[in-house]
Order: sequence, then C-alpha cells, then structure tokens
Amino acid sequence: MRFLLICFFLSLSITATWAQTANVSGRVIDAAERPIRGAQVKVTQGAAFTRETVTDDEGRFVINNLSAEPLSIEVTAAGFAPHRSQPASTSELTIRLEPASLTETLTVTPARSSLRLEEAPANVSLLTAQDLQAAAAQTVDDLLRQVPGFSIFRRSSSLVANPTTQGVSLRGAGASGASRTLVLQDGVPLNDAFGGWVYWDRIARTAIEQVELVRGGASDLYGSDALSGVINVLTKRPDTRHVNAEASYGERNTRDVSFFASEAFGKFSASISGQAFATDGYFLPAPERRGTADEPAASKHRNFGVRLQYALGKDGYAFARGSLFDEDRRNGTQLQRNDTATEGAATGARFKTGDGSEWQLTLFAHQQRYHQNFTTVAANRNSEALNRLQFVPARDAGLSFTWSHLLQNIWAKKHLLVAGADIRGVRGTSDETVIANNRATTFVSAGGRQRRSGFFLQDIWQATEKLSFTLSGRYDTWRDSSAASVSRNLTTNAITATFFRARSTDAFNPRIAMSYELNSRIALKAAAYRAFRAPTLNELYRSFRVGDTLTQSNAALIAERLTGGEAGASFNLTRAWTSRVTSFFTETVNPIANFTLSATPALITRERRNLGRTRSTGIEAESEITLAPHWQITTGYLYVAATVRRAPQDARLIGRTIPQVPRHQFTLQTSYHHPRWLNAAIQFRAVGRQFDDDQNLLPLGSFATIDATVSRRLGRWVEAFVAVQNLANENFVVARTPLENFGMPRMFRGGLRLRLER
Repeated sequence: MRFLLICFFLSLSITATWAQTANVSGRVIDAAERPIRGAQVKVTQGAAFTRETVTDDEGRFVINNLSAEPLSIEVTAAGFAPHRSQPASTSELTIRLEPASLTETLTVTPARSSLRLEEAPANVSLLTAQDLQAAAAQTVDDLLRQVPGFSIFRRSSSLVANPTTQGVSLRGAGASGASRTLVLQDGVPLNDAFGGWVYWDRIARTAIEQVELVRGGASDLYGSDALSGVINVLTKRPDTRHVNAEASYGERNTRDVSFFASEAFGKFSASISGQAFATDGYFLPAPERRGTADEPAASKHRNFGVRLQYALGKDGYAFARGSLFDEDRRNGTQLQRNDTATEGAATGARFKTGDGSEWQLTLFAHQQRYHQNFTTVAANRNSEALNRLQFVPARDAGLSFTWSHLLQNIWAKKHLLVAGADIRGVRGTSDETVIANNRATTFVSAGGRQRRSGFFLQDIWQATEKLSFTLSGRYDTWRDSSAASVSRNLTTNAITATFFRARSTDAFNPRIAMSYELNSRIALKAAAYRAFRAPTLNELYRSFRVGDTLTQSNAALIAERLTGGEAGASFNLTRAWTSRVTSFFTETVNPIANFTLSATPALITRERRNLGRTRSTGIEAESEITLAPHWQITTGYLYVAATVRRAPQDARLIGRTIPQVPRHQFTLQTSYHHPRWLNAAIQFRAVGRQFDDDQNLLPLGSFATIDATVSRRLGRWVEAFVAVQNLANENFVVARTPLENFGMPRMFRGGLRLRLER
C-alpha cells in the first residue's frame, strides 16, 4: 500500500510539472505588416535558461516546452531595431519590428568590414531602398543630391547630362570630369576605367538595397579615386523568393521600367535585374537663345544583370555576376550625340573560417565602347558643323581581397583587424577624327595602359567601453606605360608619333581616428588622414569639347595629394531624434584643374594642369527626427569655403573659389508613411552660388527646388504612385560654356509598383 501511495503522489507531481510547461508562438512583421524571414527570437527565463529560434518564410516561430515562470522575449533582425518584451500571453504573439535607428544600422564601407554606424571610424550617410522609393528622383545621382556635400562637375541631372561631366566630389574637393570620389557597386568600381566619371544608370533602381556614402579622404583603405570619399551602392542579394518591379510614365514622353527578381533553391539562389528608360528630354538654352541647331537633350538607356549564388555556412556565399549596359544620348543640338556600351563580369566569395576570420575575394572585368560627336555652333545658333568624332574603347580588370578578424581580451577590450589588397589594370585609347569645313583632315589616336595596386592594414581598437581608436594605412603603386599619341594627316598621309616614357609612382596614406562616448546620448569623433588621386588616362591623353569650350589633355600630369582632418559629435537626444555635426579641413597639393589658356567670344581654350594648392574648410550637419509613428524629418546642411591657396602658373587665381563648388547646400525631407493609408514625401534642396570656371568669371546663381511623391497601396502587393521633380518649376543655370544651360524643368510622372516576396 505504501508503495502505491508513493507512486500515486509521484504521478501527480509529474503531471503537475507537465501541466506547468508552456509554448511560445507568434509572427514577426514589419511596419507594413509584411513577414520578416530569418528574425532571431530569443526567450529567457530566470538567470540561466535561454532558448532561441529563427522565423520561417511567413515570419512565424515556435518555442516549445518552457516552464511556467515569467519569460522575456528579444527579437532581432537585420535592418530593424531590437524588440524586447515580457508578454502576459505566450501564444500567437504579433511582434512588429520598427526600422533601425541611424546608429543601429550596419555599414560595411567605412571599415571594409561590418560595423554599426555609431562604431564607424568615418563620417557616413546611409540611404535605404525605402529612401529611394520615397524620393521623386529617378536616378541615383539625383537621390544623392539630398546628402550635404555631394556635388557633380555639372549641376545637370544624369538624365540629360553628358556622362563625361558626371565626376563626383565631396566636401568641396572640387569637381571635374574625373571623379574625386570612388563609386562602387558591391565593392566593384563603377568609376569609368578610362575617364573616372560615373554612369549612374548602370544599376537597376529596384535592385538597390542601400547606398553608403563616406565623406573625407579614404585612400587609407581604397587607394586612388577615394580622394574625397567613397560611395558604395549595395544591391539586393538573392536569399529568397522576391519580386520588385516599377513602371512609370511622365512628361516629355518619359518611360521607365525597372525590375528585380530572385529565387532560392536550397543553398543555390539566383537573381535577375534590369531597367529600360527613355525620355525626350528638354531644351538646355533659354528660349531667347535657341536657334534651329538646338533640340531637346534626351537619353535612353538599358541595363541587365544576373547573379548566381551558393551559400557557404551561415553568412558566407560564393557568387558569379554578369551585366550589360548601353545608352544613347542627344546632347542638345542636331548633331551632338554620344553612346556607350559596356559588358561586365564579377565573381568571388565571402566566408568565415574556424578561427572566426572573415575572408572576401572578388575578381572583376569590364569592356566598354564610347562614341562622341563634337560640333561648332554658330553664334546665332542656327547652324552647326561637326569638328570632332571620337571613339574610346577601354578595358579593365582587377581583384579585391579582404581579411578581417576580431581579437578579444588582447591588451584591451577588443581589436578588429582588417587587411587586404586591390589590383586594377586599365587599357584604353581615344581615336579622334578632326573635321574642318565638313572634311576629315586628321586622325589622332592617343592612349596607353595604367596599372594600380595597393595593400592596406587597419586596426579598430576598442580600448574601453567608451573609447576607441582606429589606425590604418595603405601603400599604393601605379604605372603608366605603352602611352603614345599618333597623328595622321588624312590629306598627305604624313604620320607624326609621340611616345611617352613609362612612369611609376607610389604613395603611402595613413589615417588615425578616435571616438569617445561621453554618455549614452553624446559621442565625439576626430580623424586625420592623407589621400591621393592618380590622373586618369582620359586626363593624360584625351581632349574634349563642350559647347564653345575646348579642354586639352596633358600627359605630364602628376597625382593629387590631400591632407585633411575632421572633428565632430553625434547626438542621440532621444530614440526619435539623432543629429551629427562635423567640422573639416582639407588641403590638396597639385590638384588637376581645367586651366584657361585663352577666351574669345567664339572659343574658350583650357588645358588640364596641376594647379598648385587648394584648401577646403567647412562644417556639415545632419539630423533625423521621428515626430510620430508615421512622420519623419531629415535635414542636412553644408558650408564650405573652397579656395585656391597657391597657383604658380597664374597668381591671379590665388583666393579664387574652386570651380563647381557651392558655398552653401541645404536639404530637407518630410515624409509620412502609413502602410494602410498613404505614403507621401516632400524634398527641398537649396544650392548656393558657384562658378563654372577657374577665373570666377562665369557665375552660376543659387537656386532651390522642391520634389514630392505620393503613393497608396491598391492591394497587398501593388502600389500606385505619383512623383514630381522641381514642383515650383524653378529656372536655374547648371552650366555656362559660356552659353547658359538650364536645369530640369518641372517633371511629372506616375506609375505602379509591384512587390512579391516569400
């Protein structure tokens, strides 16, 4: 009997214990009520008990066999702020994740390794796919104009601008046809291999996941072209089934279709993306200056990309990518045309080894063909004649290698070590036919080869909980070789050849940075650095003409060298309000500038030369405020004084403002996002006065524009939208050559967006 009683009470105890077990289940969604796949769900009970799982394709999760004790849940996902709660009920929870705040967002560009934005050793701005969708801009360059400090050689949108004018600069470094900022797509250079300018329409807009913009010299990690910073366009990876498409139609017969689609098959995944765009454009000169030779500047382009991927472990992958791109442009007169065709390929891998090291390797190659017609336009603009035909074939290939490893409890709290190397080789020529009196008179072929290589090392040392240091440096070498200019007189067949000696040069560019967290709301940052930019083959060997301005090449150019520093603070006043203020100082020795040789009413002649020394000092500020659950305001301001400090070739230039650099830039965006009712945004941009020439004789006045978008969901997957650029139809000058060219007039468009995902 005693034995039976013991068994009876033991069974009651076991039954009671099982009755006290619990299960936790639910669904994780975003603000638009879409499921979040792969979110990590952690359940904690007491001091030691923890269980974890991840959400499935529908955002659902289940954790079984928990005790009846109170529990806490923590949910994290990339791109979202962490969620923590202590639910009273444990079944069918609905957890809504909000987008990560600015400081919580991950970035890879400033350190060439994943870091939270607040840990980045440089000044970084981020633009997400949602920012791109909320903006009225149709191109990446127009979107980036909302970032203070971003400027392009000409103020024209890339919708109608000649691509050779699309060189980027940041913080008043001085824009030219060649970019002083390195532009990347997933770590692969987008800067034109021959000329350094940027084709912003090579990437389908719907394929963009995030754009990271690093301001300040970045040659310590990226070498040449990163003189004033780095812009990295990160595209969506094919991790799951996803379809994102957009189609629109607008004024001036502007048509645009863009798409991205991906699918996963176990460890294999693939994606395709593409875009087709065309516009009839608009006239560049004012109505009273137009003649019969003028026509609207117009463009059309197409791009297509495919990516294959194979998963390696939890976060690693191997990939292969191919791309095609072509564009055709009418440059504002009956005879001025240019077109480009490019093919590209890249392959590589990212993976982790057992010791915790992360490895990345990328190999890439491109080939390109560029055609350009140049003309002479009569003073009354009623006639024009061809004066040059150019064909520029170019090829480039390279590789990029990066290793990173986190060391903990070595001398201090932790060290993030990053090391790597880059190699890029370029070969290109400019084949030019000179025309006089409607007859080809001379054929000139000029070009050569350029090889660049460098290796770098970086240590991000978190000395204490509040204090961290970054020390990095890079050694680069580059060589110009096989360079020649061969001229043939087409009347006499006489040949004149000039061969340029091979040149090799090197550079070492260090950087030291410090970050100190005063408290949970205020952090201080400071940095000092050096950077450089080697002249491109285009600057060395190719001449060009825009309107009545002829710019000649110069094979004797040497590299630009920059020394700079910055100091600033970030303020996390509340979770809904973050701000950053940074002051900066840069001085560039031997900057390559378009030096005016002569100026007549019929022709302005310039030559590329190393100017002497320039200086840029200023302050930039950014702020992001969430007024309410659906309202957000972002602002940006840049003040920069960019002047010539030394000019041995023309002392009259000392004190002049660097061309194409406005002293003031201000941006403001207000957005309202409600997934069930309405999405709307207004962008305001004001740009101060600047000059088109080195002598400051051709001013470009200040202006302000307003863009706006409104969209509404028509169902679970479809959204309709309307967008307008330059809502007030502001009339502003973008170039003087010396003819005034005007910027984009008001442009309405409307369309549909489709988003399907598993």
